[in-house]
Amino acid sequence: MRVLIKNCIQNFIFLSTFLKGVCWSGGTPKEDLVCNKNSSLNRHLCLPIDYNKFDLPFSNKINIIDIGIDIVDVLRINDKEYSVEFSCYFNVMWTEPRLYIPDSFLQEMDMTESNAMFPVNLELVNHLWLPNVFIYNLRTFKVVQVLSKHAGLWITRNHEIMYSQATHINFICPMRFDAFPLDTQSCKFQVGSYSYDMTKMSFTQTNKVQGYVKTANSVVLDYSVDVIQLDENDFLLDYGELGNFSVAGFEMILHRHVSHYLITYYLPSGLFVVVSWISFVVPPDVIPGRMALLITLFLVLVNIFNTVTTNTPKAEGLTAIETWMLSCLLFVFGALVEYAIILFNTQKVKSVPRRTHHVKIVCKDNYKYEVSSPDAQNNSHNMLALEEPVKNFCGNNYINVDRLFLVVSPFLFLIFNGVYWLSYGSNLFWAMESPILV
Repeated sequence: MRVLIKNCIQNFIFLSTFLKGVCWSGGTPKEDLVCNKNSSLNRHLCLPIDYNKFDLPFSNKINIIDIGIDIVDVLRINDKEYSVEFSCYFNVMWTEPRLYIPDSFLQEMDMTESNAMFPVNLELVNHLWLPNVFIYNLRTFKVVQVLSKHAGLWITRNHEIMYSQATHINFICPMRFDAFPLDTQSCKFQVGSYSYDMTKMSFTQTNKVQGYVKTANSVVLDYSVDVIQLDENDFLLDYGELGNFSVAGFEMILHRHVSHYLITYYLPSGLFVVVSWISFVVPPDVIPGRMALLITLFLVLVNIFNTVTTNTPKAEGLTAIETWMLSCLLFVFGALVEYAIILFNTQKVKSVPRRTHHVKIVCKDNYKYEVSSPDAQNNSHNMLALEEPVKNFCGNNYINVDRLFLVVSPFLFLIFNGVYWLSYGSNLFWAMESPILV
């Protein structure tokens, strides 16, 4: 019996606590925040007894929401996940005319200026109306905390409320890597309402909440980051029957640092193509030296190309650096094919059978001549068919082919560089010369 009574008492305490929590978590304020009917007795911040935090502050006009993003640092830019992460102070300000601020409270806080802000207890935010802020393309929104959340609440004499949080924001940026690593990315960070269109809620950015501020990078990134204002067309989003939604935010322009790629990939591969031209001045009969040079250069370029394809972000087709590496491979492969053709023709000439044991072929003036065997008595040669020699190429004629390729290959490589850098490097050079205003 005693155990049954004890269980009933515990259930009653739990039920009363639960009902009390339900009442406090509703739309009405707590008793200590309800204003007294006699306004002279109200000495602290309070809310009307009929206050409901689910109702808009202004039901008959537009509610102005001021957004401020104070960017501390850009922490990470992930090309493979198409995301940007930065740390910031996320500030939201709005007007709450239903909040009663007694004059005695203002005198106690020594608030004389109309726009001056003074901090209040953060617990007040649990009983106030909050705008349903929606961040487009958001991945994660983490509030920094140590012992408690890093957040604050301020109010002004004009019934303006500012709520600020120290956060790490990670959002999706649609990137295209066709010009990688000579690319420039544009990422739009937009903040608006999830359900209220512009007839009920309008988002702005003013100096009251600092707007957006970009400080110097303390984290080494693959990009240089510039923060600019959104275009006029980006402040309004059309969702058809749902209405037009007002947004605020900023745009990040990401310029990739090219020096690392120039030194690591472009310069070595270009020099390997130049070194391959040395094979054109090596005599064709020096087969081990010339073949070893070309094969080594070709294999090194294949290894660099494999490294590039592994570390390059995905694109619809070939990226700029992949196009460069393939072109360098083709130039070295062309030199290798040219030498292979020379060796094939040389072996074809050597495979021609001798006519007789007393006749042999000699080269003179780049033509072949048939010469009889030496006379045993006078030790002399008799030249045959000198008037109409057989005009076949001899070994020395391949030197002219090498000289031709020694002129044509640098000329074609120079043309390729002009077309390549004009196509892919034009955006990079334009971005470096054009100033970006914040």
